[in-house]
This record gives sequence, structure tokens and C-alpha cells, in this order.
Amino acid sequence: MAVKPEQDLATRVVKVEPLTEEAFAPYGDVLAAEGQRRSIDLYGSTIDVFSAGRVDSDVEVDIFMSRSSIREFRVHFLERHMLLAQMFVPLGGTPFIVVVGRPNAEEDENGIPLVSEIRSFFVPGDTAVTIHRGTWHEPPFPLADDSLRLTTTHAALTTGLESKLNEHGEINQNDVEKRNVTARSGYVLRLELP
Repeated sequence: MAVKPEQDLATRVVKVEPLTEEAFAPYGDVLAAEGQRRSIDLYGSTIDVFSAGRVDSDVEVDIFMSRSSIREFRVHFLERHMLLAQMFVPLGGTPFIVVVGRPNAEEDENGIPLVSEIRSFFVPGDTAVTIHRGTWHEPPFPLADDSLRLTTTHAALTTGLESKLNEHGEINQNDVEKRNVTARSGYVLRLELP
């Protein structure tokens, strides 16, 4: 089967939405200095503590620190991890966009979620998100160059991400199921900013 040149492929668009707890609930948790305040008052009114979420994991959790620059708003891959709920925490107040598909999203015949089941959210720089285990996602899209972010991971996941892409341009090992959207779907998937 001949593969069409990329310029001949149709483009599908996912619109970036504002992040709300309700809209993001099928994919994970929003971690922000809002919501349930804890009654930890050891230092008077100088520290406010909120219940922000938890990291669900079957393995010892490691933390990545990454520095990212603005990249094309195109979803090249969708990936998921089954052994941990991954957390993305911006540092320095830089917002980002997160692209997600529910863990139980209806997959089309090519093994990726239907475009109608993929959503993207604007995450403010003072907010983090945790995605449920198995949530399809693309690594966050930073909205400024040299953006710093903490990400939860584990040893096997890290080893999997360090693997070379296979002959299909994908990774499927060590808790990394990383699928090539264009190769599987035959279209280019782009994000549309508001």
C-alpha cells in the first residue's frame, strides 16, 4: 500500500478548551490551589494547604524534570501507561496544553481513539494535572520556550521512552504504548487555539 505524501493528507482539528474539573474528570484530576482546604494551621495564615489529588501507581514513582520549547501544535503520537497515573506539574508559571483521550475511549479500527473522543485543554501555569492510568495523551505542549515541568514516571516507563521507534514509528514496550497518529489514521491531527 502506497503512503500518501503528508501534504496530501486531510487535517483534523481538536479545539483547545479551558480546563475545568468537570470537563477533565474522565481523563484525570486538576491540581490547583482551590477546592478542599485542609485544616493544617501550624503556621497561622502563612500556609494554605489544599487536597489536590494523588498519584495512583503499582510501581515506585520517579520524577522527570523536563525543559521544553514551543513545538508545532500537531499530535504526532498518542500514548498511554497502565502502571501509573501520570502527573504534569509546570514550574515557573508557564501554561501548557494537554491532549487526552479517555482510558476506555472507543478505538477505531487502527488502534487509536476516534478524533471525536480526543480533547485538549489549556492548563494555567499555576495548575497541574494528573491523568488516570491508561489515559491516551501526547506529552504537554508548552506555551513558552524553556518551560520547565515535572512529570511522574517509573523505571520501566522511562526505559520504554528511551527506546528507538520501531518500523511503524511507534513504541510498545515497558509500560509505553506510543502510537503514531498519522500512520494509523491517514490524517494529520492539529490543535486549534481559541
